[in-house]
Amino acid sequence: MKMALADAQSLAIRKLLSKAAFESNITPGPPLPRSHPSPALIAKLHLDCASLYSSARALAKTTSGRKRPASAPESNSEVSAELRRYLADQMTLHSALARKWLGVDAGEKGGTEKGGDAVGYLAWAKKELEELKDGTKGIHIARGGDKDVKDRLKERVTDELESVNLFFKYYKKTNDSVHFQPVPSQADLQARIPAGIMAIGEKPYAPPAPAFGPGSVAYLQSQTHDLILDGDDAIQKSVVDTPISSAVGSYAGAGAYF
Repeated sequence: MKMALADAQSLAIRKLLSKAAFESNITPGPPLPRSHPSPALIAKLHLDCASLYSSARALAKTTSGRKRPASAPESNSEVSAELRRYLADQMTLHSALARKWLGVDAGEKGGTEKGGDAVGYLAWAKKELEELKDGTKGIHIARGGDKDVKDRLKERVTDELESVNLFFKYYKKTNDSVHFQPVPSQADLQARIPAGIMAIGEKPYAPPAPAFGPGSVAYLQSQTHDLILDGDDAIQKSVVDTPISSAVGSYAGAGAYF
């Protein structure tokens, strides 16, 4: 469930950036075109995506850590190592991309005061992407398996690293020559990272009403009709069973006939 939501969120981000990706191929790097989506929004979408992958990875590790019954087949008892690596790599990738866009937002819209933040976030993203590319943290997925998945991930990391380098060099040069702002530490930047948001909010599932049987409209109407009939029968029975008292006079000695 968590992995499906994360994959869907990742596709939503790619769709949001589809037009900007075409423009970036023509004029890569800063400044961003006016038609570009908000960098802060993209960063928050990536943050939520990384959180979903992190939750999915934690669930996968919990499942794999359980003791397997002796009668359970090994293939169905735990999550595969390839899937766990995929979740770890995607979590790291989206975390790095979130920091990239936080840096771009600081550089494009933060003015002089955010010049150091832009350099700090982009340096952080650059470091994580380089670790992914070199295999320090990931790119193990599909080893001995689906080579295409591994190659696609490497290609994306390489492309994102080139983009981060363009922004990093530009904002660093600007900060060194114009803004002169100190670059915050990674701990300071971590404390300022906002919460992520989902592309589409979650909606509680409401099952459709059955066409027949219990729960259907016809069934409920029948039950209501039966209750009304039962109530009418009870009223009629109480009327019939009630004894009719004879009229007794109010004069002296009434009813005392002898």
